[in-house]
Amino acid sequence: MGFAITQIRTSSRTDIKTNHVVKRRKHRTQKSREFTFSLKPQIYIGENFVLNLGNLLKFREKLCVYEKSGLIITEIEMLRSMEAMNLSSGAVRMASTKNAGGSSEISEILSCEMMQRCYGAVLDKTELEVLYFPEGGSITDYTCNIFGLKIGVSVTRAMKYRGEFTTEDAAYLLCKKLKGIVTSSRNTMEHWHKQILHVWAASADVAKVTARAYRLVPSELKSNTVVLLTVSHNAMEIF
Repeated sequence: MGFAITQIRTSSRTDIKTNHVVKRRKHRTQKSREFTFSLKPQIYIGENFVLNLGNLLKFREKLCVYEKSGLIITEIEMLRSMEAMNLSSGAVRMASTKNAGGSSEISEILSCEMMQRCYGAVLDKTELEVLYFPEGGSITDYTCNIFGLKIGVSVTRAMKYRGEFTTEDAAYLLCKKLKGIVTSSRNTMEHWHKQILHVWAASADVAKVTARAYRLVPSELKSNTVVLLTVSHNAMEIF
């Protein structure tokens, strides 16, 4: 039979002071980290891509609680071009359906693919299937059922063709897109719970700038929208 022996050690004033300093330094270090995942992030590994889901519980909480908004950071490494991917049923349907135009079709398809593969989302309606009254305002890109809720998803890309992507660029993009989400949520005839703004970031630096800019967005534009910021690697076809 074995015994567990606990060593009892008294703490001197020097020990207490040293521990206090270490805790303060640790606290300052944690505060200075602007762009980190949770300590034990969940990883999705598939044939098309690998995704660091970041804080999945926090994402689910912010999505399920109606009043909550916030920023969730994920990171994706594409393993194949979209043309070579074995797409999920929702992404296949979206790829074969006409949208409202523009050059963002690939980003929307891959957003749907990521949502289905990693979060179990099921595509509900594509862009032109969602009804609004009055018409003519901002529209969402698709709706899906996720965590037992109907959610609208708007997709955008944080990027700049020439020059540095600045905080001002990011703030303008976020304010524009979040304002559009407020409008589409007000005018939709669908009964969704809330919306996600899915932002594809062209690099880690762009994502850092976007995360900082999110703090500058007025609360009335943030509303209850969850911003899902995905740092992209080997994904130039999105941009």
